Amino acid sequence: MRESKDSEIRRDEFVAAAEKLFRENGIVETTINAIVKEMDVAKGLFYYYFESKDDVIDAISEKYNLDFRRSIERSLRQDEFDQRLDAFIEDSILSFRQMWEKLRGDNDDIDLSILASRSMDEAKKTAASVLEELLKEGNSSRKLNILSPKLFAEAIIGGMADLAAQSEATREEIKKIIEGLIRSGKE
Repeated sequence: MRESKDSEIRRDEFVAAAEKLFRENGIVETTINAIVKEMDVAKGLFYYYFESKDDVIDAISEKYNLDFRRSIERSLRQDEFDQRLDAFIEDSILSFRQMWEKLRGDNDDIDLSILASRSMDEAKKTAASVLEELLKEGNSSRKLNILSPKLFAEAIIGGMADLAAQSEATREEIKKIIEGLIRSGKE
């Protein structure tokens, strides 16, 4: 007789199975049937937790972004503004790199673009919002003089995420570029 599992545990198992199959086969090529076969459960159980494969993609993206947000929040625990900003830059670069790693298939011809787009868009929004608040704080304490913190943050984070995707750019190089751009806004 099968043992019933806690609802959240079972949902997480579906997410893990779908994530594994997406990385192996691509999103388009992975069917709901393949996911339930991987888990050895009835198809109806999938629909108990998700309305569609698209919902599973969203759940994986949410999982990635929860990890991303936690990393960024750790950086904000520093006491001094300069320390928070420095930690934020470091943690953001590292978090974008880690997310890009998760968004690569097991080989180069695996297409995870749907998941990558959703996950990165949300991560960029999260990081830009946090950086915007840091820039506003820097402006109010007169450590920075950024004319439009929201737009500046969006531009910085967009560039940071793109650079983090490139394996030839080191973390130190990205950090120096970002710090240089932010420092250009100091008085």
